[in-house]
Amino acid sequence: MITAEQLLGEIEQQVNLAKQAQDDTSRREAIYAVRTLCNLMLNDAPAAKLVSQPAQVRSVQTAPVTSLNEQPLREADANGESLFDF
Repeated sequence: MITAEQLLGEIEQQVNLAKQAQDDTSRREAIYAVRTLCNLMLNDAPAAKLVSQPAQVRSVQTAPVTSLNEQPLREADANGESLFDF
């Protein structure tokens, strides 16, 4: 297991690399490494114990679905049942 001291040492090295970087790309890579190492330390820290509470279940009543008329609409000036028949 990696110790916190090892992670802090690596963070210091990456900060020094970021300070010495000549271009933005190298600086961003070093800063991203610092961020990743910090997240690693924070995720490994013992988290506070969360007490889960049961979720309240609400019953939702839905209205019955009414069936629409299944017969196609007939118009006097239409040529057929296709959408493209004008």
